[in-house]
Amino acid sequence: MRTKKMTRVSFSDGEVRISLPRCWEELTQSELAAVYRVKAACSETGSESVTALAFAAISGMKVLFRRDGRFACRFRSGRRRVDIWVSPDLLAEQLDPLEFINEPGAVPVRLDRMQGRDAIDARLLGVTFGSYLRLENLYQGFLASRDAGVLAEIAALLYPGGGFDRLEGYEQVNVLNWMVQVKNMFAAEFRNFFRPAAGSSEVSMLDVMNCEIRALTGGDVTKEDMILEIECRRALTELDFLAREAEERKRDLKRS
Repeated sequence: MRTKKMTRVSFSDGEVRISLPRCWEELTQSELAAVYRVKAACSETGSESVTALAFAAISGMKVLFRRDGRFACRFRSGRRRVDIWVSPDLLAEQLDPLEFINEPGAVPVRLDRMQGRDAIDARLLGVTFGSYLRLENLYQGFLASRDAGVLAEIAALLYPGGGFDRLEGYEQVNVLNWMVQVKNMFAAEFRNFFRPAAGSSEVSMLDVMNCEIRALTGGDVTKEDMILEIECRRALTELDFLAREAEERKRDLKRS
């Protein structure tokens, strides 16, 4: 994730040159916020022009008017500005690098600050297993209820410092996209543990969570508090190892 402002637009010999990000982690903080604002607005209005609006937000393009099937567009870079005609086909070509914003991705990025609070590590480094379980439980609750209040509870864990009275639309998108990216990352890193059950296309995380602590404690309830304080990646690494061992035993039984 880039933090410094990028110069995306430059002018040379009367041409406009635009350098666009090609993945989530190439967005600057201001660009990430702009993309989330676009996605939130499009979600409210039902608009499908997410990529085009994100392009305008990142490049600073302003459509002045349309004539004869072409767009009169204005680009700015510093104090300079250039007005050019853009055809729909040319505009469509320019949107290609931004197609990534239509998928959540598997590399976690997030707004560094939200409502004056600093975020925890994007990849949940240093987060305890107990906190991870609370995040997962709340996330599953949001999927079931679509209650924005649940997203605010998740945000309070991701941006420590107390509860949030409410989240703006783009802040909700930030929290939700971050959670999906983390889940995609963990699914790729811990393939054995997050493998879907037979006959299912998705992992039932609520069912899994009922077994996680027992698997790590070996059924010894006196170890539960200690397990919950372990760094979540360390716990997931152990769970992934146990899942792989269980799968290997299952294959051995089938061969015998």
